[in-house]
Amino acid sequence: MKAERCDANSNAQESTIKVVNSPLREKTTRIGTRIPCEIDAELTSLDPNNLFAGSCLVVLVNPQGCAARFGRSIEIGTPVRLQGLPSNKNAAAKVVNCISLGEYEKSWLLGLALTEPGNVWGIQDPPEDWAR
Repeated sequence: MKAERCDANSNAQESTIKVVNSPLREKTTRIGTRIPCEIDAELTSLDPNNLFAGSCLVVLVNPQGCAARFGRSIEIGTPVRLQGLPSNKNAAAKVVNCISLGEYEKSWLLGLALTEPGNVWGIQDPPEDWAR
């Protein structure tokens, strides 16, 4: 199931992304403006010694990577693939952070760095600093 887009820039009848208006939206010249969102995707391991796949929810994006909620812990450095993105592209990434969201939450917040930076998220009219 795909999340619903709710920003004013969308003209699509059926959407696959929800941009969240939040004070967490910040700008940094190092990695580009971070945009809170909700994107349902499939996360698959590219490590033949640690195979797994499952649904994740991408909650923060920029052209360098994302933060995503996932149902299990993943070792930092693990290569992964994000599939089912709104741009109809797959994106290779590496796990750079893995934080437990609490004993009762049973999910982890992953920091994923894209192998090839870009707007794989399908953000219409991305911030100017995404073009750098």
